Amino acid sequence: MTTRMSEATFRLSYDGDAVRDGEMDVADLAPALLGLGQLLRAAAHVVQGEAADVSVRVKTMRDACFEVWLSVAVDDLKSAWQIWKTADVQGAATLLSLLGFSGIGAAVGAIQVVKRLQGNRPKRVTATSPGNVAMEIDGEIIEMPDMVARIALDAVVRAAMERVIADPLEKDGIDSVSLGEAETGPTVAKAEGSYFRALPAADSDEFVSRHTKPFSILTLSFKPGQKWRLNDGASPRQVTMSDADFQARVDASQEAFAKGDLLVCEVVETSRRTATGFRSDYEIVRVKEHRRALADPGLDLP
Repeated sequence: MTTRMSEATFRLSYDGDAVRDGEMDVADLAPALLGLGQLLRAAAHVVQGEAADVSVRVKTMRDACFEVWLSVAVDDLKSAWQIWKTADVQGAATLLSLLGFSGIGAAVGAIQVVKRLQGNRPKRVTATSPGNVAMEIDGEIIEMPDMVARIALDAVVRAAMERVIADPLEKDGIDSVSLGEAETGPTVAKAEGSYFRALPAADSDEFVSRHTKPFSILTLSFKPGQKWRLNDGASPRQVTMSDADFQARVDASQEAFAKGDLLVCEVVETSRRTATGFRSDYEIVRVKEHRRALADPGLDLP
C-alpha cells in the first residue's frame, strides 16, 4: 500500500530586543526546535495513538524578529482521525487546527486553552455532544472539541510547550512567541510564559517553605514581571523578584552591583512533584542584605 502523507506549513516566531536583527542564540533555538517536534508528535499521539507518524522540517528562516517556517507531515493512512477526518480535511492541517496554530477548523485550540487556564487545572471537564466537551475555567464554561482538551492537558504536550514557549520567554530580550499563521495564529507574551509550564500532577505533592538564602547575581532585570537570573550555589536559576522596595532602589540607581556580590534574601521556595519530574521555584519576598564583593586589599599573596 502506498503511504499518503499530508503536509502543512506554519511559522514559529520570537520577538524582542535579543532577536530583532534576525539572529538567535543557537543554545536557545536548538532546544526550542527539538521541543516543537516533540510537541507536534505528542499532539498527534493524543489524536491518533502511538502509531502516529509525524515529521517536522525547517523550510525557511526570515529576518525581522526571528522567524522560522516549518512543515509538518502526517501519514493520513495511519488513522481515520475520528470525527475530524473528512474528504476535504487533511491530517496535517487538522493537527495544526487542534493545536490552535490556524484559524481553520476548531474555534479554540490547545494553545488558547492553556492561556486561559493560566497554569491551573480546569475545575471540571464534562462531555457534551459527541466529540465535544465543556471545560470550566474560573467559573466560565467553554465548549471545545474533546481532542483540544486532551492535547491541552497532556503531560508530554505540556513538557514540550515548556521548551518551545516557557523557556525562551524566560530569556532576557525575548518578549513574545508566535505560532501558526501570521495574522491569526496565537501569540504568547512574556508575562504568560509561565502558563505553559507542565501542569502539576493531579495527585502532586507540594511543599512550601520560607527561609533565608544567599544568591550570586548573574543577570538583573529592569522590566516588571521579568525574572532575575541568580545562582544559589548549586546552579543558575530564574527567580521571581517580589521585593518592591528593593526593585524600586534598583530602578532609581540607588543599588550598584559588581561581580561577586551576594544578595541575602528571604525566600519562599515552592517544591512540587509534577507529571514530568520534581521542580522547585523561588520567589524573593525581601532582600535582607546586599553583601558587596570583597575588595582586593592589594596584597601580593602566593
